[in-house]
Amino acid sequence: MTHKTPQILINHLNYATASGKPLFQGLSLFLGNERTGIVGRNGIGKSSLLKLIAGELSPVSGSIQVQGTLGYCPQIFQPAETVTVSELLNVRQKIEALTRIENGSTNDADFLAVGDDWTLHGRVMQQLSAFGLAHLALDQPVHCLSGGEKTRLLLCRALNTDADYLILDEPTNNLDMDARRHLYQRISQWEKGMLIVSHDRVLLNLMQHIIELNTLGMTQYGGNFDHYQEQKALLQSAREHEAADARKTLAKTSAALQLARERAEQKRARGRRLFTTGKIDRLFANSKKGRSERTQGRMARQKESLTHIAEQRLEQARANIEITREIQLNLQESCIPNGKILLEIKELSFSYDKEQPVIHQFNLHLAGPERIALIGRNGSGKTTLVKLILGELEAEAGKIYLGTDHISYLDQNAASLDPELSILDNFLAVNPDATTLDAYAALATFLFRNTAAQRLVKHLSGGEKLRAELACTLLSRQPPRLLILDEPTNHLDLESLASVESALKDFQGAIIAISHDEKFLHNINITRLIYAPFTHT
Repeated sequence: MTHKTPQILINHLNYATASGKPLFQGLSLFLGNERTGIVGRNGIGKSSLLKLIAGELSPVSGSIQVQGTLGYCPQIFQPAETVTVSELLNVRQKIEALTRIENGSTNDADFLAVGDDWTLHGRVMQQLSAFGLAHLALDQPVHCLSGGEKTRLLLCRALNTDADYLILDEPTNNLDMDARRHLYQRISQWEKGMLIVSHDRVLLNLMQHIIELNTLGMTQYGGNFDHYQEQKALLQSAREHEAADARKTLAKTSAALQLARERAEQKRARGRRLFTTGKIDRLFANSKKGRSERTQGRMARQKESLTHIAEQRLEQARANIEITREIQLNLQESCIPNGKILLEIKELSFSYDKEQPVIHQFNLHLAGPERIALIGRNGSGKTTLVKLILGELEAEAGKIYLGTDHISYLDQNAASLDPELSILDNFLAVNPDATTLDAYAALATFLFRNTAAQRLVKHLSGGEKLRAELACTLLSRQPPRLLILDEPTNHLDLESLASVESALKDFQGAIIAISHDEKFLHNINITRLIYAPFTHT
């Protein structure tokens, strides 16, 4: 039997959301046996495309043909209450048979179920451990796990499947650095088809092909993410040059038409003067006038046709340019002296369970505009340390000295914003001394222009919420001297990531960041890494 190469063929796909918003119109795409990354703004339809391929959504028209078996790992997963870890990993029967044999069973059915797979339990636990799930019991119900644990469990299942094509939706969300590095290694070794939606630039650099979904449709790029950025920049530059040339052509055509009109008017004026002075008779004047009008009419039609062509060319050139905007800030007010002590932690200890301290005799010194990152596995105490600094938890021992009252805490949920209020009203609530005009100007700097500032926070995407929170925080009359970020990049698209990184580069205060995104930490100029567990240093 001939083995068929895994592939996905999408032909003239049309799909709209439940509200009627069209996401795909006539989309055609071929995906072969390679690693493909999908990028694009939030809301553009990336996750919907994966769901359509996986069969969770149905297109309005068009077709999707999948050759081979699919392994799908969605962002949000809600299993039935009875599904256990071993069931989700498709090893329940063998594990139970192994357990019965270990307990003395001599039943042939158990030995038949196990076959030669006597090391299965150890392999499964090793796979779980690689994703920080060694604490899970195989008979534990999946619905009791956290969202992050469910995601990691699905990844564990997907990467240990025999599927011909893997489909992963934002797989590095909720993964710590160790788990991410394990995922990177497994993906780099994957030799079958793979389709990934992600904003993780390290992961995207492992791809062999990038597809960008944008307001203009779809654009495909060969190579990894770095190559995609280079090619996109060249394409954008070429389109902008084309638009500039089209504008010049239109200007020249319009100028030529105007000049022709002026010359025609000059000839008509000269003819009128010759007639009034009696140098030509009425018959000759009418004949000359008729020829002139016919000539001018023909020339005008030609010029207008050229103008129409030039206008169409300019319109098409403009339509080919995707509008992107950058945040540019002047945050001089956030500047602090190099020697200014902002945070001093001495012999800090804390535990939820006295048998297992989370933080033990920990010391930390932060002065001036230094930028540090708290690094460690999920559950290793990073957020606990932040809560101690903010005074939300009380230390068992040790001291925390804060050298400033101007501290802001931002997380992926934008908890400081009132979801029932508009962005504008949130800004005014945080900055009661600001005028409405001040608020509009500040929010426009963060790309919330005009009516966009009046949108309710509860209707914003994750990236928009963080951008709004940064606007309310950084552009206040008393901006923070110390900014604490807790996993701010989860669920952000690449454009939002770039906006956030740009804003944080302009910030001149100190930063404490919790993040597993190494590229993000590099781009915001983190200078020191503090590793958990936080013990005596």
